[in-house]
Amino acid sequence: MHHLYVEQALLLLLNLQGLDGETFNVADDAPITLYELADSFGSAADTFDAEETPLKDPFEGILDVSKLRKRTGFRPLVPSYYVARDLDIL
Repeated sequence: MHHLYVEQALLLLLNLQGLDGETFNVADDAPITLYELADSFGSAADTFDAEETPLKDPFEGILDVSKLRKRTGFRPLVPSYYVARDLDIL
């Protein structure tokens, strides 16, 4: 999750009337596995073996941002971790 779209989502929600304590997920459009994240820092091999510890539910941890998108028109400014990495804005 990149700080630019957290800020973007908060600003959109602050201007939305009638939320009454609702909760919204904020995430980008491209999920990344823990292995991919660790690998991007060069430490995946030292951290864990993805083959030995597969996820029981591979979709666990993927956030649904459709409610935020429908209510505010939210589209993340930085669409993925890889884009942020390539732009050197991590």
